[in-house]
Amino acid sequence: MIKVLVLGGGGAKGFAHVGVIRALEEKGFVPDLIIGVSAGALVGAGYALLSDSKRLWEISLEICRKSKKLIRFANSAARENRGLLFNAATCIHINTFRALPFGLYFNALKKGLKGYRFSDTRIPFKCVSTIMDSGELFVHEEGSIFEALRASMAIPGIISPFSHKGFSLADGGIVNNIPASIAKEEGCTLVVAVDLSSNNRKVGIDTSNSILETIDGYKVEEFQRKELAVADVVISPLNKRNIGLLDFSSCIELMNESYEETLKFDLIGVSQ
Repeated sequence: MIKVLVLGGGGAKGFAHVGVIRALEEKGFVPDLIIGVSAGALVGAGYALLSDSKRLWEISLEICRKSKKLIRFANSAARENRGLLFNAATCIHINTFRALPFGLYFNALKKGLKGYRFSDTRIPFKCVSTIMDSGELFVHEEGSIFEALRASMAIPGIISPFSHKGFSLADGGIVNNIPASIAKEEGCTLVVAVDLSSNNRKVGIDTSNSILETIDGYKVEEFQRKELAVADVVISPLNKRNIGLLDFSSCIELMNESYEETLKFDLIGVSQ
């Protein structure tokens, strides 16, 4: 049996993958292949290189703690300064700070990824990005892991597209947020997909964060239904909770909640 773990995108919700991976490993499930997109690619690469869910948890926990300090600082600045122009600027500033934890996690892995290639992973790993000119998926499976993640994580409006092999590449979740079909095409016999999508898709126009949340909700819906149908096992550790794309204030809670929820999951036959 060839087992594959597919980790979907979700911005800040990607920290939930860390909890899922830890629980799966404790229940005896270790994948033969990891496929990730966007935040799922980031966490997946870390796990593929470390092959140690506890170490991945420790690194992620450290990043979460740093992110909370940044967010508290930004929110405090907004409360203490009431000038109209200052508050307007602070709204932009806070959104930037909320995106920083994603960068912190990325930079932390970047230090460890320096010089690493796909051939260096302890668990085979692939990730996907979107070819901006055609809307097709680009599957990264060789070369620099850092460059592949840079492309797969290029969230529109947050991180600029990445030029690679003549293509302009951006977040893989633009087209397909849970690429389970790639695993089936590889001949994998057991596909476990982790779905971090939310039910709530209320549109907000007050901040760039609200707009990004709306994009996150709508852009992949049709593909996601098809991809989830391909998977043999689907784990939704957040119970469809609505969590902002850049809301890193609860990343530790996401890790713990997803860990506990996955421990409850019936994996009879999956870990064999």
